[in-house]
Amino acid sequence: MNDKIDQNAVETACQSLDDLGYAIVPDLISVEDARKLAEIASASPNRLPGHRGWEAVVALLNHDPAFARLVAHPTALAIVRRLIGGRTIPAPNAFAWPEEDQIRLMNCDALVVHPGSESGWWHVDPPMGQLNPARSLPDFPIVVNVMWMLTPYTKENGATRVVPGSYRLRRVPPATREPLDGELHACCGPGSIVIIPNTTWHVASPNSTSEDRIAIACAYVPWWVNRLTPDCYPVTPETYEKLPPVVQALTKHQLNWNMDFKNAVTT
Repeated sequence: MNDKIDQNAVETACQSLDDLGYAIVPDLISVEDARKLAEIASASPNRLPGHRGWEAVVALLNHDPAFARLVAHPTALAIVRRLIGGRTIPAPNAFAWPEEDQIRLMNCDALVVHPGSESGWWHVDPPMGQLNPARSLPDFPIVVNVMWMLTPYTKENGATRVVPGSYRLRRVPPATREPLDGELHACCGPGSIVIIPNTTWHVASPNSTSEDRIAIACAYVPWWVNRLTPDCYPVTPETYEKLPPVVQALTKHQLNWNMDFKNAVTT
């Protein structure tokens, strides 16, 4: 992996996350590399049929180690660490975890939105929507989603909509598919990323085109989270041995996950 950290992109993205609750970083990989990864993801048999035109292609690292490049991209990881990483300098009353052990990968899946799909429901990602609605949501994210665009992300093909600043409200959005005041489409080209912490209101738009919209979702959590939902698919021991060290550090906790749930993939 020859990708290098773009410090200017990190600072710009972090400012956007502070101001708006989401960020777009363009052109982290080439359009050609994005096209090749889209082809690899589309060939995977590990699929979960979604709802209303959605489909998830799960456990991509088990399918092909090429996705390790996205999981461990230095610029993306630097932004994630700024959001959910921990103390880097110890204090007399608080020790510091090693930087490489401060964040974990929850999943690396492809999200495919087929032509004719319907709008999703406005939501915040787990566990925020599952917390006691009588209490305010935490004022910090527990999950940071880094969405890699492998195809264009446009209003017409289902680009994610967000409500800027919604993370400050510290509550779950209304259960609706209808447009909300102030919403924006997070549009960008192949090879770009959209970063959405799980405190920001967001929803997928309908795909009114004749082509699939394909993105890779890499979800990261702090070191103190093990597994958010039981239907997260772990890397296999065989896959783990083939991964570069930085990705092994992000996924080593998954080796203890079990598969005792009913949400089986289709082949």
